[in-house]
Amino acid sequence: MIDVYDYARYPTKEEWMKICGDKADIINRIYLDNKRNKIEFSLSDFEDGYYNIQMQYWLKEFNNRVFDLIVNYTLLKYYYDSGIPDEEWYKSPGENGKSVQYFPHFEKKHYGILYWFSFYVDSYYTRFEGLIDTIYHIINIKYRLGIKPSSEFRGNVLKKLEKKDKALYKYLNSLPKNPVYKKINKFRNNIVHNYRPNQIDSGFTRTINHEGSEIITMSVGNYTTSTEFLNNIKDSLDLLADITDVIRVKIKT
Repeated sequence: MIDVYDYARYPTKEEWMKICGDKADIINRIYLDNKRNKIEFSLSDFEDGYYNIQMQYWLKEFNNRVFDLIVNYTLLKYYYDSGIPDEEWYKSPGENGKSVQYFPHFEKKHYGILYWFSFYVDSYYTRFEGLIDTIYHIINIKYRLGIKPSSEFRGNVLKKLEKKDKALYKYLNSLPKNPVYKKINKFRNNIVHNYRPNQIDSGFTRTINHEGSEIITMSVGNYTTSTEFLNNIKDSLDLLADITDVIRVKIKT
C-alpha cells in the first residue's frame, strides 16, 4: 500500500505556464466577451434588460467554468509529465512465475502519480460536459427560447432552435456524431456511471447468445492508458475552441 498524499504536488507559477504552453493558442480562443454597458431598466425595455442581464451572467459563468477546466487540465498534465510508464500495462507471462504482471514498469512512486492523474481526469470530463450545458443556456437566452432546466434541456433547446437558426441547429445537432465528442462522452459516461476506464477491470465478460445460454469469458482486463486520455483531452480542447468560435459569432449578431 502507498500513501497517495505523499505524491500530491502543485506546480509553481513558473511551471504552470510551461505545462499548458503547447495549448495556449487553443485555450485563448475558449472565451466569450461579456463586457456590456450597464443596463438601465424601464417599463418599456424591461424584457430586453432582463435578457441582457441574464446573458451577462451566463457569459461570466461560461468563462469561469473555462478557467476551472484549464486549471483541471494543467494539473492532470502536470502529473502526466511526471511520468506514468503504462503504455505496456500488463505483461504475460510476468516475472517470478506470474501468469500476468500488471504495470510491469512501475515503481512505487508511479502508483501515486497515476492516482492523482486519474483523479483530475475524472473531474475534467464532468467539467467539460458542464461547459457544453452552459453553451445551451447561452443559446436559450440569446434566442429567448424560454426553456426551463431539466434532464431534457439540451434536446428541448435544439427543438426550438431549429426554427430560429437552422445553421446553428445543424451544427450542434451534429456534435454527438463527432468522433472526438463521441470518445469524450464514452469516457465521461463510464467514469460517472460504470467501471472507470482508468482502472483495470476484472476481465470477466458475460454474454447471452441467441439461444438464451450464458457465456462467461475471462481476459487480462481492460484499461485506458494515460496517453490515450491525454490525447483525447487535448482534442477536446480543440473541439471546445471550435464550438466557442461558432457561439461567439452568434451572440454578436
